[in-house]
Amino acid sequence: MDYFLTARIMKKHIALHLLLGWNWLVFPLAIEGMANQKKMSVVNPGRQPAAVIVLPDQPQPIAEYAAAELAHHVEIATGVRIPIASESAIPKSPKNRIYVGSTRAARRAGIAQEKLPGEACVLKSSGGNLLIAAKDGPGDPLDTNHTFSGSLWGVYEVLERDLNALWLWPGEVGSYVPKVREVTMGPYDETVLPRFVHRMLRPGIHPTGTPNGDLRLAFTAAERQKYARDQAVFLRRHRMGNSDGNYFSERTTGSGHSFEGWWKRFGREHPDWFQMNPDGSRGPADPRRPEKYSMCVSNPGLQRKIVELWKEEREKHPGEPMNIGIGENDTGGTCSCPRCLEWDGPVPDRRGLPPGLERSYLPTQASNRYARFLLEVQRLAAEIEPNVKLHFFAFENYFWAPADTIRLNKNMVIGFVPWFRWAGWFPRPAEMQEWLKQQWLGWQKSGAPVYYRPNWFLDGWSMPHVYPHQFADAFQFYARHGMVGTDFDSLMGQWAAQGPHLYLLARIHVRPEEPVDNLLNEFCSAFGPAAEAVGDYFRYWEDYSLRNRERAADAIRSRSNGLFRRYALYARVADELYPPEAFAPAQRILDRARTAAAAKPDSEYARRVAFLQEGLTHARLCVETAEVMNDPRAEAAARSAALGRLIAYRRKVASSGMANLDRLSVIEQESWKDVPGFLPPDR
Repeated sequence: MDYFLTARIMKKHIALHLLLGWNWLVFPLAIEGMANQKKMSVVNPGRQPAAVIVLPDQPQPIAEYAAAELAHHVEIATGVRIPIASESAIPKSPKNRIYVGSTRAARRAGIAQEKLPGEACVLKSSGGNLLIAAKDGPGDPLDTNHTFSGSLWGVYEVLERDLNALWLWPGEVGSYVPKVREVTMGPYDETVLPRFVHRMLRPGIHPTGTPNGDLRLAFTAAERQKYARDQAVFLRRHRMGNSDGNYFSERTTGSGHSFEGWWKRFGREHPDWFQMNPDGSRGPADPRRPEKYSMCVSNPGLQRKIVELWKEEREKHPGEPMNIGIGENDTGGTCSCPRCLEWDGPVPDRRGLPPGLERSYLPTQASNRYARFLLEVQRLAAEIEPNVKLHFFAFENYFWAPADTIRLNKNMVIGFVPWFRWAGWFPRPAEMQEWLKQQWLGWQKSGAPVYYRPNWFLDGWSMPHVYPHQFADAFQFYARHGMVGTDFDSLMGQWAAQGPHLYLLARIHVRPEEPVDNLLNEFCSAFGPAAEAVGDYFRYWEDYSLRNRERAADAIRSRSNGLFRRYALYARVADELYPPEAFAPAQRILDRARTAAAAKPDSEYARRVAFLQEGLTHARLCVETAEVMNDPRAEAAARSAALGRLIAYRRKVASSGMANLDRLSVIEQESWKDVPGFLPPDR
C-alpha cells in the first residue's frame, strides 16, 4: 500500500485545511522528471561507502542530528559508517552525496526552502544525488514543542522506505533495521509534511523524579535519565512535534486549565465570576479540593477580565501572536446560576444512551453554555485582534457536541477530551464507541478545528491491558473527519507489557490511513522467526481485555472508596482482574516465541522476546504484590516481603526501559496510600 495519500484523498485534505486556514498542509506528489533518475548507491555490494552526507557550513542542530541518525541507521543495516562533511569540505570520494538541511545545493536545484512551511521537507533526487531539504528551526533536536524538524522528518521517511527501519519501543533493542549488504535510496521528487499539525504523546516522566509516588518503587536518578533520553529519541522517530507555533503555542494566556488560582486571586472581590453552588454560595464547594471549581462563564464581568488579562500579556510581546486559553479547571461545569442554566438550553433526552453515559450529564449537560462562552470572549477580543485564537477543552460534562444551531469558527481550537468516571474507557461497548464518534462529528461540524486530547492511555497500570483495534478505529475515524492534531495524556510507558499497543499509538500518527493490522504486523515482523508467536501472544491479551471489560469497570467501581480516577486505582483491583490462571496461557505462547527465536541464539530476535518476558514476569509480580496489599487481613511482614520482591525485580530490569517506573509508583501510591505499612517511616 502506498504510504502517501492518493490524489483523490489529497484534494479532500487540501480543501479541508484551506477551510481551517492551514492551506500549507499539502503533500504535492511531484513525479515529473523521475524517469531520468535512478536509485543512488549509499553502500555498495562490497560493503563500502558509496555516498557522503553533506551538511550546510553552519547547520541547525536539527540538521546535524538528522545526518547523525541517517549515518547511524545505515551502519546498523550494513556495518558501514558513511562519512559526514560540510558543504565547503566535501571529499572527492565517495562521489554520491546526500544533502541534508538548508544547503546551497538545494537552492541550486530550485528548492525555495525559506518558503516551506514549518516541518515541511523536500525529498528530491537530482544529478545523481539526494536532497533532503527543509527550513529547519533552531533549538534542541529532541524538543517536540519548539524545534521545527523538517530535515529530520525527511531522513526518517527515507529510513523507513529504503531501509525498512522500525522503532518498536525506546532503546537499542526496540530499534529494528534489517541487515543488508548494500543500500540504495530514491529516486524521490516530493514534499513531505507530518499528517497532523500538532502531535503530542506526553512523556509521562518528570525530569527530577516523582514527588507523588513511592520513591522505592520508582526510577533512580540514573535510570530516569536514561529512560527519558531513550523515550525522547523514540518520540522524535515517530514525528512527534508541532508544525504551527501559532495555533499550538505556549503564547497562550491561561493555557490548559485556565482558571486555577483565580479563586484565591479574585474570589473575595468578584465571587460572582465563580460557580454558583446548589445552596446559593459561590466558589469551591469542597474545601478539601480548593482548585476543583468551575467558572460562571455567562458572567460578562468574567468575560471582560479574560480579555483584559490577554490584552496586558499581548502588549508585553509586541508583534507576536498571543492566543487565549479558556479551558475550565480540571472539573465539570457546575455553575447553577439562572443565566448559565439558560445558556444550556433544554435538557437533552437521556433515553437510549449507552449505559454509563447518564453520569456525564451531572449536574447538567453544559456544552451549549461553553460554546456560547467561546463566542462571547472571541467577540470581545476581536475588537482588539480580529484573528485572535481561543483554546478550549471539551471535557467532563461539556465534551458532548453543542447544538447544531451554534456555529463556531476556525479561530476556536477545541481539544476533545471525552471523559467518563467509570464507563467509556477502552475497551468499550460498540454502541459507546459509535456514540463518541458522533460527538466528535458534532464539534467538527460546528466549524471549529478539533484535536484529540484523551486520557485513555493512563489506564492499565503494569498489566498487559491492550485494545489496539478499537483504539485505531476511533483514531482513524477522527483523522478522516478533520482531526488537526493530538495531545495524549500520557504515556504510561509499559513497553514490555503493552508493546504493539504503544507502538500503534505512536505509529498511527505517521500512517493514519494504513490498515491497523498492517501496522501491528510491522511490529511482529521485528521478532523474525518468533513473529507469529508474538502476534498470538498479544492477540491473547487483546481478547482477554475485551472479554473482561465489564468486570474491570465493576471491580474498580466496587473498590473506589468514593474516588473517581479509575486509572489511578488500578493497583487496587489488578489481583481480581488478572488471577494466576490468566497468565498461564500467555506464558505458554511466549515460551513458543522464545523457542522460535532460539533458532538464532543471541540474536536481536531473542533479545526482543526476552524483553516481552520481562514485562510478563513484572506483571505477575505486580499482581502478587497487589494480592497482599489489597488483603485487609495481610500481616505487615507479608506486605513488606511482597514490596521487597517487587522493588528488587524493578532494580534488576529498570535499565532495559521495559516500564516507566515513575508512573507505576504514582498509581501504587494512590492505590495503597491508606494501606498500613505501605510507606516507609520517613514518608
